Amino acid sequence: MKSEERLNVFDPESLKPIGLTQRESEVLAWVAEGKSNNDVGLILGIRSVTVKKHLEHIFEKMGVETRTAAVAFAIRASRRMTKLSSLPFAYLLTQMLEDNVVDLALMLEPLLSS
Repeated sequence: MKSEERLNVFDPESLKPIGLTQRESEVLAWVAEGKSNNDVGLILGIRSVTVKKHLEHIFEKMGVETRTAAVAFAIRASRRMTKLSSLPFAYLLTQMLEDNVVDLALMLEPLLSS
């Protein structure tokens, strides 16, 4: 497995607004591609127990209990972000997110829980 493999399910960058770190987003993106903890560890150059710990943090932040639920949550969040980025006010919203004026996780919670 090469680390330069392409991720297709969602863009890890789209998960920053929901509170995941860059590494957590990368781990979840590889899990979404069907990779095991061991595979993800090999791809990212970390131990599989570290992958497991990242997943525990991801589950806690997303309020889910399984890999499948986390991936489903991430796909929905990524789609919502894609839709938001096509709206006219996207630039303003992006600036507000970067300046921590709004919490996108709180804004998206009602949409993602349905």
